[in-house]
Amino acid sequence: MAEDKLFNYYERQDVLPTFGNFKSAAELEAYAGVRRELFSDKLVLPPRLFRDADVLEFGPDSGENALVFAGWGANMTLAEPNRHAHAKIQAYFAHFSQAQRLRELVSFDVEGFRSERQFDIIDAEGFIYTVQPTENWLGIFHRLLNPDGYAVVSYYERYGGFFELALKAIHAAGKVLTGRPGLETAKMLFDAKWNSIPHTRSFESWLMDVLENPFVRHRYFLDAGALCTAAHEQGFDIHSAWPAYRDSLDVYWHKKVLSDDEKLRRAARHLGRSRLSFLGGRKLYLAGKTEAVDAISASIETLVLDVDAMIDDPFGASLPRVIASLASLRETIRTTEILADDASDVDAIIATLDSFHRIFGAIARRDVSAVTALTQSDPAFINTWGQPAHFLVIRSASRDPSK
Repeated sequence: MAEDKLFNYYERQDVLPTFGNFKSAAELEAYAGVRRELFSDKLVLPPRLFRDADVLEFGPDSGENALVFAGWGANMTLAEPNRHAHAKIQAYFAHFSQAQRLRELVSFDVEGFRSERQFDIIDAEGFIYTVQPTENWLGIFHRLLNPDGYAVVSYYERYGGFFELALKAIHAAGKVLTGRPGLETAKMLFDAKWNSIPHTRSFESWLMDVLENPFVRHRYFLDAGALCTAAHEQGFDIHSAWPAYRDSLDVYWHKKVLSDDEKLRRAARHLGRSRLSFLGGRKLYLAGKTEAVDAISASIETLVLDVDAMIDDPFGASLPRVIASLASLRETIRTTEILADDASDVDAIIATLDSFHRIFGAIARRDVSAVTALTQSDPAFINTWGQPAHFLVIRSASRDPSK
């Protein structure tokens, strides 16, 4: 059953999904170092921009990111609708001597927040894709930002999230085949995959946050190109993104000024050629003719839709289509012009698609032993996570958004 809001889902679990339980300055600094790398090198927002800035963070959860921003000198306004998080936030700011930087803590979500103030930076990570339609939160951000202010969001990208959806589909099929509860089934299928990576949260948290989360679904995921278009129409410029949404191979005279429409057109073209990169979680840039790129993009879109349908109906009409699409995409990639760092990257995505093809084939045969053997031992399956989480930074342009 779908939840009304993502925070309602977490309230019912009585879980704070990102709580790091930092106790020492060293723990906080280690985390801040990772954030500094993200913001400085990938998002082109160096920490000095936060010095004395008025920052509004939506959905801070237990407040780790807000604490880092405060450490960079930001004055924080936090809108966290899950009241279970408020005590953790206040305790964090007191423990690390940043209480003076916590200007306001309120129990509102994005759509319920009201303020006469404007902010230099808005941060909304990990949930914003569930606030739909997208134009709603973009409009709210535009009203709340100062001219030339920045909004930072992270979200599930539609094609980068393919493997998350595929894991949910495999999990759904496993529960039907074994009749076991969700946690037991997940450990049976994914224990080796989970243990292959370093992590700070429990397996049970991942089960709740991804495999059983009703918002980790195609209908909520955002297409990067459509998001950039919607932001442009609301009066935003694209400042930066990770993965990069601007074509970094583009070359022209530095004094040439592109119109906003032309910037958007070039970004959209680049994003279309990046769809396989997003799916695979590595550089797999579609460098061939436009017709071939469009055909592969369409096949990926169909595959994502069909695997999402399996989550509700694991043995329904979409299962044979998923198997056929995986085989077709695997073979198409062999003959497609792809720009990659190394030929091994192309081999890796082919091996991964082959692995998932065999897993879904075993599901179709209702051979749970074969499914489990593959998910617990196949290196291509174990080592692939895709690129589900994208970051986008947009800047509030000093112009009438209706023009």
